[in-house]
Amino acid sequence: MPQTGEALPPLDETARAILEAASKRFLHYGYGKTTMSEIAGDCNMSTGNLYRYFPSKLDIAEAFVRHLRTEQIRRIREAVSAPKLTTPDKLRAFFQTKLKLVYERFHSRPKAYELSQEIMRERPAFADEWEAAEARLLIEILESGEMTGDLAVCNRPRTARLLQDAFFRFTSSAVYYEGEWEVLASELDELMDLILDGFAYRRGKETH
Repeated sequence: MPQTGEALPPLDETARAILEAASKRFLHYGYGKTTMSEIAGDCNMSTGNLYRYFPSKLDIAEAFVRHLRTEQIRRIREAVSAPKLTTPDKLRAFFQTKLKLVYERFHSRPKAYELSQEIMRERPAFADEWEAAEARLLIEILESGEMTGDLAVCNRPRTARLLQDAFFRFTSSAVYYEGEWEVLASELDELMDLILDGFAYRRGKETH
């Protein structure tokens, strides 16, 4: 199976219909109250035929979330690839874009939060894949910053992980419990300012 964030193999028409029907039920009724027979009925197929495409409801949920997150990585990569961005601009764009996408998905949508929590509880390796996909993109940004002289980074993988930890509050499904968009976005910007000041201090020390 492809790693989270990588291009996924195209689905045939039936598989796409299954994911669409299941996603509507997951987001409206909740993962726990959705059954395989209901999904099959929405697709005008037998439950047995549905199991030929997906062995379980959890497999359908993972496939749905996997496609959502692949699209999310694409949009984040697009945001950090805008012309003339400095490395600090790219780091800010990375976390601002992710906050926006996560906030839109989870805030005021408790069923989406429920689905996310179920996947993380039952398939923890999937959550690890997602963090690794993000980290790969962050490492690319850090590497470009070293090449341009924007940043001084001792250990790119470690720094990427520290950035993920620092911004976890703003970029996880926990935003379901957090405040309004304007407050979160402002606090994220303030945290990024502090981190960029740290990078600038380290770069200054290395040039003296």
